[in-house]
Amino acid sequence: MAVSSRQKEGFTMPELEYLAQCETVTIVPLHRMERLELVRVPLWLATMLKRTNRCRIVAPDWLKYEHLKKLCKQEEEPDSLFTKLPFHYLEIAHILLTVAEDDIAESQGIRRLLQDLRESRQSKTLRGMEMLNPLQLQMDNLSAAEINEIRPLFRHSFNMLRQLDSLVLASEKSQQQSQYADQSYAGLEESFASSYPL
Repeated sequence: MAVSSRQKEGFTMPELEYLAQCETVTIVPLHRMERLELVRVPLWLATMLKRTNRCRIVAPDWLKYEHLKKLCKQEEEPDSLFTKLPFHYLEIAHILLTVAEDDIAESQGIRRLLQDLRESRQSKTLRGMEMLNPLQLQMDNLSAAEINEIRPLFRHSFNMLRQLDSLVLASEKSQQQSQYADQSYAGLEESFASSYPL
């Protein structure tokens, strides 16, 4: 199956948000039901119920102000690894802050912290790109949106590294052949000189 050039470049943010809507969140139904207080449902269902005023969405623990503040401090520490967050944390946060801002305490502060967190992680990603080599690049705990941002650069960089690697191999092979030819020629001269003394 052929891949279009746009698909090679990555996903759009709405496409990533669509993929993230399969993640589950906790809701509180606004209609009384026996033995039903908190329910885990897919994000798409939670947003649909919230828009029709049938539930309240409970913010995930990682989307709470104090937790994000702590994550920002960890991300800013020198030589720290990427902090563990849900794979679709940016998309989920965007959807929840758009649809259920009234359900999330300190939503404006959370927006600022998410922006700070994203900027810290972007700078860390760029520092990691400086260590790019054709064998391995390890950046654990990147999110889907972060991977999507660097995908075009990775594709281009790895293609260039492969081309450089093939040029180095071709150059080494050429040097080996010329050394072999020089050795063969020197051996041929010696045998010719000994066979036909002047």
